[in-house]
Amino acid sequence: MMVSYTIFMQNLSEENDESASLRKTLSNNIRSYRRDLHLTQESLAENADISLSYLADIEHCKTWISDKTLLKLAKSLHKQPFELLVDQNESKEKTELSDIHKISDIIFAEKKELVKSVSEICDKTILNIMKVR
Repeated sequence: MMVSYTIFMQNLSEENDESASLRKTLSNNIRSYRRDLHLTQESLAENADISLSYLADIEHCKTWISDKTLLKLAKSLHKQPFELLVDQNESKEKTELSDIHKISDIIFAEKKELVKSVSEICDKTILNIMKVR
């Protein structure tokens, strides 16, 4: 019985951690997108037709929002609702890694061409030297 209780409490704790993480991501994104648009909390709250205190609570992770509020905020921020729930840092890291892979592919291709060119120059030089003898 004690083992079941411990497992239940661990699962509950993990769910709370995930929920808190999602709430933090949502809060950070709303604040970040609002600032990108140079909106005050007051103007965003007005555009989304929610109270200023409610928006402040959302941005400070004090409350969760309904699907309707998510849609209103997303529309007011000119975003899709899912964009408010996706961690921007993870997206940036994936983009940066993708860019690094592209750059390394370009460098590798250039290196291959350079080695080929140097090899051809060496071959020509050796042939010229052999002609002199």
